Amino acid sequence: MKHLIFLLAISVTVCTGCTHNHNHDHDHEVADPHNHVAGESHDPHAGEVSEETGHNDEIIFPAEQAARTDFEVQTVEESYFAPVIHCSGEITNTPNDLMFLYAPVGGVVVFGDCNPAEGVKVNAGETLFYLSTHGLASGNAVVKAQAAYEKARADYERAQALQADHIVSQKEVDAARAEFLRAEAEYRPLASESEQGVPVKAAQTGYLTQLTVNAGQYVEAGTPLAAVTTNRRLRLTAEVPQRYYDRLSGMTDAYFSTEASDSTYAVSELNGRRVSIGRSTATGSTLIPVTYEFDNPGNWAAGLYAEVALSGKSREKAIVLPLSALTEAQGIYYVYVQLDEEGYQRREVTVGDNNGREVTIAAGLQPGERVVTRGAVQVKMAAASGTIPHGHSHNH
Repeated sequence: MKHLIFLLAISVTVCTGCTHNHNHDHDHEVADPHNHVAGESHDPHAGEVSEETGHNDEIIFPAEQAARTDFEVQTVEESYFAPVIHCSGEITNTPNDLMFLYAPVGGVVVFGDCNPAEGVKVNAGETLFYLSTHGLASGNAVVKAQAAYEKARADYERAQALQADHIVSQKEVDAARAEFLRAEAEYRPLASESEQGVPVKAAQTGYLTQLTVNAGQYVEAGTPLAAVTTNRRLRLTAEVPQRYYDRLSGMTDAYFSTEASDSTYAVSELNGRRVSIGRSTATGSTLIPVTYEFDNPGNWAAGLYAEVALSGKSREKAIVLPLSALTEAQGIYYVYVQLDEEGYQRREVTVGDNNGREVTIAAGLQPGERVVTRGAVQVKMAAASGTIPHGHSHNH
């Protein structure tokens, strides 16, 4: 009997222990996970609200990771922002930067050793073309020019001798001298003719552009063959809608970008200036040309298309951020506000005007807040990953 009671007591003890363990395990299974705004994290503190900031949508971007990237945070301040006019434009050479090459004689074009092509670098004095006059129906132009020169020289020398004997007047001597100088001017460029023809040389060091002829093509004397540009100075011609005409006098600067570079440039920063405001529109166009000149910031070529923001004098204060501070999703713009050393919050903002580098913020930010101005995409990726570094505390 005692043995039976002892067995019953052991059974009750065992069952009680099992029930306790089962209930303990069940409590862990139904505990609510705390999801971090950055992703599906199961950190037990991820959903807590910071006692200091009161934000439960905090994004964690470790300081170590920020230090390894192009990352910057700036304090929001109000500053003056100039009004802008957005338009498009084209980059061309300046007239003083171009030197044209013309055919000194009619003939067939023969390319020189540099094999002329658009953009080829050439040196002053280098032969770019030859003009061959051999076999032309009109005869050898060089031989004709030489004959005319020799005759004019002889006539002038004879007139001088006759004047000494008072046989001809001074007027006749002057006429003979004029004809000699004309013939000399025509012959001198042709006097260096080689077997290939009359050489046409580059007048300055630079790059070949506006090539208008092909090898084997016949051209008349005076035909433009090409131009050489130093490519040091360029022009930006902005095409502006007529409705902005009254504002153009105040648009002294221009910001522009091209597909040749990822940067946005300001004319004023490139030793540039506004050259002119068009007083009429081109035929068939309703756009007004506004022209600026500036130093070539690289090895740019003429003919580039540009996105332009004409800029005037500073008008009023506004919150201004670099465009790199913005991220966009479905037409809505956001910035990332720093809460503490590693904590950030995504903030929707209303944007105003921009000049290609900076943008005004009409709503969503207050002066004194700190905003990510470089590396916003990195914070966005951290938010998408949902990773919280080990040991991070939300009690700031």
